[in-house]
Amino acid sequence: MPAGLAPPPGPADQRAEQERSDGSAARAGLRGIGLPAVVAVAVGLLLVVVYLAAFPAAEPHDLPVAVTGPADVVDDVRAGVEESRPGALALTGVPDAAAAERAVTSGDVVAALVLDGPPRLLVAGAHGQPVTQDLTEVLGPVVAERAGGQPAVTDVAPLADGDRRGRAIDHTAFGVVLGGFLFGITSYQVAPKLRLRLRLLSAVLFAAAAGLLGALLSGPVFPALPAGFWPVAGIVALLALACGSAAALALRLLGGAGTFVATAVLLTLGAATSTGSLPAQYLPGWLEPLASVLPPGVAVRALRGLAYLDGDGVGRAVWVLGLWCVVPLVLVALADTVQRRRARTA
Repeated sequence: MPAGLAPPPGPADQRAEQERSDGSAARAGLRGIGLPAVVAVAVGLLLVVVYLAAFPAAEPHDLPVAVTGPADVVDDVRAGVEESRPGALALTGVPDAAAAERAVTSGDVVAALVLDGPPRLLVAGAHGQPVTQDLTEVLGPVVAERAGGQPAVTDVAPLADGDRRGRAIDHTAFGVVLGGFLFGITSYQVAPKLRLRLRLLSAVLFAAAAGLLGALLSGPVFPALPAGFWPVAGIVALLALACGSAAALALRLLGGAGTFVATAVLLTLGAATSTGSLPAQYLPGWLEPLASVLPPGVAVRALRGLAYLDGDGVGRAVWVLGLWCVVPLVLVALADTVQRRRARTA
């Protein structure tokens, strides 16, 4: 076996398991029979609860939409929308059609309603077909009744030809999050006593490789992410390092239980709130804030901004992901220092 990797477990030997449990057959049985089942059921249950709560009946709430036109018409349409779907949309007035389009292409709003002349609905296909469908279903009848006709839909930020279903960003981010999770866990499993500076070097090498390969695969190889190579590589690298650092911290502080915690935070809550399928305004109130805090949601927004929405979310991603990279490593260093001092004192 390569150095640092544990060999295969070999044949069954219950006496060895009892020795690992201080000679107690009952504790050995509890650890070997009950613990794996409890952990697996807990992880699976959390996944089912989060996804059933978030997606099967997902409805928009306060979905930001710009609107421009005569004041009386805008007020009439706003009242009609609130009557038909209370709380679904948040209509914000803008000066003119040009400002409405800029608000959509910059990511400030998901769509814009132009009521000067024949009604028009400007959408960003980058947010996904379900969003466009919901907007037309909510706004279409109201505008037809109160503004003189069904709005013509124009996609001002369409998806790339290589990603017509809008899944490339989400899939890229999930692959990187999974890789970061595995790196952080494996780092402590194969070398639990490695010096922190060497562990940091390993993390940087992993993040750099993830960034370069992620940008290469999503751009030149599979033309699914129409953005600059190096900006994409930078965001992907930060996402990889953030997830790897968080997983390593969980294992360092909690031991084996850290694997469960990292799975729950990064792979369950993180994936559910990544906004790769639907914007954060579709999430339940208890999940929505996590989209702007956990690494997957922050990175997905930045990658979408790089590809389609004038860099929306990129600046925030740099400092939020940067904190996820640095803070766990600082806490690991602090934990090591405290433990060494206690050992010397003892």
